[in-house]
Amino acid sequence: MFFENNDISSDMDFAFLNLSGLTKDNISPNEFLNAKEGFLRGNMFKNEYKPYKNMTYIQVKPSNEREAKLYNVMCYSFAINDMNLYLDTHPEDRSALKYLEELIEEEKKVKEEYINLYGPLDICDTKGNTFKWVDSPWPWENLGGNIYV
Repeated sequence: MFFENNDISSDMDFAFLNLSGLTKDNISPNEFLNAKEGFLRGNMFKNEYKPYKNMTYIQVKPSNEREAKLYNVMCYSFAINDMNLYLDTHPEDRSALKYLEELIEEEKKVKEEYINLYGPLDICDTKGNTFKWVDSPWPWENLGGNIYV
């Protein structure tokens, strides 16, 4: 696809990926994590999480429904970005592309649900005749959440 008309042979196209353990042959559809687990681990691949010493990631526990819905949006947004980065180096991985499309559809749903209940997440989400962006809580207005959400 992207590498077809380059002077680099197809064997060399992905040679640099061996440094990270990712090659065009060793990722299969069941290697992708769901959006929440990928968000917590920091990548979307089951075999890529390597904790530092005996440490592990923390489980985020939203304290209310609004935080839970925002957390879902954040998880899907991360998953989409990470799969996009993967596809930059693996443009012919059809299963990854299919999974990315599924993530995009889910993110649209959870984002729309959040926007309908709590207002816009960014300036492009503003609807109607009024500018409701300023009605949302400001970052310094702590609503009793924790430092992670």
